Amino acid sequence: MVTGEQLMQMLAALRFEHRWLGDEFVAESIRLGKAENGKEHHYVPQMYLKRWTVGEKVQPVLVDRRKVLPPQRPKEVAKKANFYSLPAPSGTMDEPLRWVEKHLSRIEDECAHRLDQLQRLGSGEVTDDELKRDLSVFLGLQVTRTRAHRTRYLLLIKGPAAAKREFYRRMAPNMTDADFRDMLDRTHADAQAEAITLMFSDVRSPVAASLHMRQWAVYRTETPLVTCDDPVVLVAGPPAGREDTVGAPRSAVVLYPLGPHQLLVMLRPGLRHHGGYVLDEEETRSINHEMVAAAESMVFERPGDDIAAHIEVPARVDVVEPSDERAADFDPGDALRVMLHGATARSRWAGVPEAPAWPVPRWYVL
Repeated sequence: MVTGEQLMQMLAALRFEHRWLGDEFVAESIRLGKAENGKEHHYVPQMYLKRWTVGEKVQPVLVDRRKVLPPQRPKEVAKKANFYSLPAPSGTMDEPLRWVEKHLSRIEDECAHRLDQLQRLGSGEVTDDELKRDLSVFLGLQVTRTRAHRTRYLLLIKGPAAAKREFYRRMAPNMTDADFRDMLDRTHADAQAEAITLMFSDVRSPVAASLHMRQWAVYRTETPLVTCDDPVVLVAGPPAGREDTVGAPRSAVVLYPLGPHQLLVMLRPGLRHHGGYVLDEEETRSINHEMVAAAESMVFERPGDDIAAHIEVPARVDVVEPSDERAADFDPGDALRVMLHGATARSRWAGVPEAPAWPVPRWYVL
């Protein structure tokens, strides 16, 4: 089995190259973004939520209140003003930031048919490497756009230099002191704009790289699945505790529902898919519990399935984004802890004495 240290060493030497992360694709997005006037950005793609629609509407459920909202069209939910643009403190929409929504929507459009390919597979191992490469970028961007990631990015930009150097010493062992100084010299003066740069950098390495090297398979379910507003779910798995969030590279399992009866499961190198590619009713129930717990605030299901409101999870601890000034004042030790462990929102199970077992135990058998 590949250890966590070996995996991080492998990823440190690997840079994931893809045209969607390249200069030419970015330049085209910037050109197209100049004409963008819309401010409502969907942080869960509409084409994805359409897979749970009945009569062109999806059922939203507020997790912490267990409140079922009226069915709505996908374009009416999972959106926020200027979510990807990260406007500067002046409130202006700087041109280099405005293109990001266009860039992500272009990738989503191209990935829609990739998700269709997985659905047509029905169930079984995913062996198409080009499909895996495309979806590794798409899913990687879904992971790195969270508010918790932005908090880490702001600390990497504005936080204490000592904490930043220690972070990169652990995460990028090949980086020399000269490389580190050069990186600091190249940092964008606008922290919000630099956060976008770091988001794409994280996708190149380690997130997309770590997803691509996993063992992918599509599972069918006997009962319906839900999804949520943070649908790429990282399952740390044993021997980690339920309070642990260990990030994309080290999580035992990464989950992504493809629709009401299909689930993409990506296992860490060294683990194998055991026992067939169908989840029974109890296994599916455990996945739905995981999806509800992973939600920042909202779960989505087909109207009439009536699943999410009956699943109770602890309240989410809110992620507070520090201002540029606050980031600069962080204690180096506190800043390093956030950089290392704040890349994902805290587990809802932290401090809960009777947290559920990790879902689908057969996935963690060597």
